[in-house]
Amino acid sequence: MTRSRLSDLEIVLVDLGASRALLESEEASTLRLSASDRLRVDRLSGDPARQSLWRAARVATRIVLERAIGPRVRGADFEIASGGRPSLSEGFPHFNVSHTADVALIAVCRSSLVGVDIESHRALSISPERRRRIVAAAARFTGDEANPDNDVDVLVAWVRLEAVAKARGAGIGVLLTEQGVIGSAGEKREKSAKSSPAVTDLDVGTSYVGAVAADALPEKIAVRRFPKHTDELAEFLSEFST
Repeated sequence: MTRSRLSDLEIVLVDLGASRALLESEEASTLRLSASDRLRVDRLSGDPARQSLWRAARVATRIVLERAIGPRVRGADFEIASGGRPSLSEGFPHFNVSHTADVALIAVCRSSLVGVDIESHRALSISPERRRRIVAAAARFTGDEANPDNDVDVLVAWVRLEAVAKARGAGIGVLLTEQGVIGSAGEKREKSAKSSPAVTDLDVGTSYVGAVAADALPEKIAVRRFPKHTDELAEFLSEFST
């Protein structure tokens, strides 16, 4: 079987509830988690629901990475930056993960740092001024004007900012301060052309909003759904390219 080369950017949406049994079965038969992953799982034992979701998301992340670079990633330790961002050693693709409720969004990019974020639709309890600042900050990166009174618009603006912050390799707090979302209201903030990745929205279903940011983005980005069955997973993994 000839394996096709994956594109520079791959994005996968994981329904952790629907895929959890498959993920647990896969980890039981083929160890992919590292020793540090398993230690992190053990530390979450006081919150079984969170522990189960985190473990499932980490197994899914490792399977998505294996699809991109093959089985050599099994058990490899992630390097953890000061802000908590995981990465692989030099020479491996960049990746990023975001969770909300019981879904995870995973991005793998061969050419540059990548950031993704996903949030579930929900009512927001934040001040009108904070809403305005979030929407205005996101507009500096996309040029889109949004309605700060609309919860979905504010969530869309937020995931765009989170994705940009991750793609820059800095924490969200740095970006929010730079863009005036937090801090002085009087100082005008401008988009920094020197360190601004491209950002775009993703189709992650009707219950969520999502965004991805990287140095360059293709015109069309497909979000692949993670397999829910063993035969689908075998096909998913067979596509990897070294």
